[in-house]
Amino acid sequence: QLKVTASDAASGDQFGVSVAIDGNTVVVGAYGDDDAGGGSGSVYVLRTTDGGATYVELAKLTASDPEMAAYFGKSVAIDGDTIVVGSPYDDDAGSQSGSVYVFRTSNGWATHTEIELTAADTASGDLFGRSVAIDGNTIVVGTSNADAVYVFRTTDGGATYDELAKLTASDAAEGDRFGWSVAIDGGTIVVGTPYDDDAGLTSGSAYVFLTTDGGATYGQVAKLTASDAASGDQFGWSVAIDGNTIVVGALYDDDAGSASGSIYVFLTSDGGATY
Repeated sequence: QLKVTASDAASGDQFGVSVAIDGNTVVVGAYGDDDAGGGSGSVYVLRTTDGGATYVELAKLTASDPEMAAYFGKSVAIDGDTIVVGSPYDDDAGSQSGSVYVFRTSNGWATHTEIELTAADTASGDLFGRSVAIDGNTIVVGTSNADAVYVFRTTDGGATYDELAKLTASDAAEGDRFGWSVAIDGGTIVVGTPYDDDAGLTSGSAYVFLTTDGGATYGQVAKLTASDAASGDQFGWSVAIDGNTIVVGALYDDDAGSASGSIYVFLTSDGGATY
């Protein structure tokens, strides 16, 4: 329908490394943008008012405490007037510990507020913010190297967020990269683990967690793998969920040639007990 670029596009920005959409608003990450030094990163907010024929750039978001090579914008998510941005190479809690920024507007992104999230046990090398997702008052943050996913919730309209839970796999193994990708819809969280080795080296998997007590606790209800899983597929590279349907990307699946890639669709008809 159309091709969108940044108003200040420059070589190496990697505009489009991450994208998210809610209604008429599109969010685009450009972690290579160098406004505050190489790899400091930025995020663009675009909106359409004519059914998608054109998009207007409303805002360019950057961290209030930018760092060179923090990769702000590596991951993005949006729900309503709230945008979540991962900055996994931020050094606030140690080298490449990572952080997540939450932006909120009440006037169509003419102005916005910002808060920064880190986990209570964030440590050097965790890459907290490798993946992010949001649904309503709940934010989910994945790590690349800590094999953990964190759940945050606000009860004051986004002024503050409390860390509710830390999710790990029931059969966790070092190097699985649990948290490489995350998605949330209602009380269900999906976590991609592309380096899991159940069907061969880096064949990959995805875990499904469910809360039945409003987010006080989350239990693992399923582990998804491809019916034709093979070494190197990296099933779980990306995940998405809407209602009873989960979609999982396998970046290096080779059905149509080396690293051609594929997508698997899973459906539950029993509330998540089976897919």
